Amino acid sequence: MALLMLDPEAVLTFILVSEHKSFTKAAHALNTTQSAVSMRLRRLEEQLGVLLVERSTRSLKLSSPGQAFIQPARDFLSAHDRAMGVFETHRPQLSIGISHHLVGLDVSQVLASIARENPGLIVNLTVDGSQALLARYEQGEMDAIILMKHASGRRHGEKIGVARFGWFGAPDFESGTREEIPIVIYPEGCSMRNMVINSLGDANVQWREAFIATSATNLRAAILAGFGVGALSINVTENGLLDLGDTFGLPRLPSRDIMLLSQVRSHQAQRGIETIKMAISDLSNS
Repeated sequence: MALLMLDPEAVLTFILVSEHKSFTKAAHALNTTQSAVSMRLRRLEEQLGVLLVERSTRSLKLSSPGQAFIQPARDFLSAHDRAMGVFETHRPQLSIGISHHLVGLDVSQVLASIARENPGLIVNLTVDGSQALLARYEQGEMDAIILMKHASGRRHGEKIGVARFGWFGAPDFESGTREEIPIVIYPEGCSMRNMVINSLGDANVQWREAFIATSATNLRAAILAGFGVGALSINVTENGLLDLGDTFGLPRLPSRDIMLLSQVRSHQAQRGIETIKMAISDLSNS
């Protein structure tokens, strides 16, 4: 009797399809095409002699054999990674960048999820502007980056959450005159600046630049110092800031999709990416 040898890449593909319930999203996670995902899954089904996934034009779900196979598949990948790592002199690494506009989502919670679920993974985290991260990613210096989607024409990447924003100020902030609201804002060329200016303009709000910040850290510092009100992720309220949008009659800010771009290859790093995606999704939906 011939020995049945499973392909780890095909098994990982099956797991991602089952978790995402989408061939397209699984393809994004694997940095490949939808047709490649379909081909890998079909070969695995042919090898096992069962249908693992039931597909229709509107839904995708695991078949009964697929439900029975999903946990052994995860166990198989874990055993494979342990076996591959026996003689490795270096632990697996994941180099990831996150837009500084999203650090309000509380990176510590995201990192805690990685440490808990992927204790053997070395994480190299960079927080920077979207353009700088995208440039490093395209040069192959980063395995994955997490950005906000501002341009409607940018279609690559996988949506993993939604960023929501509010107008925040220090608890003791007073504008002095209500005729011109002092705004702490990003410099020219920043998409967040454009979002703020467009929102204020559409609502006919009189405002003035009070502080120009080159990073999210500087923006928060200026807001806490009392320079004015600024647009931040709603999750930064725990840093001692208050939502003052209603107080000063400021317009509701649009939300932005949180996008993941990934070119991760190793199974260990891919599991780290999956952990990050789930953590950010939980935070952005809370």
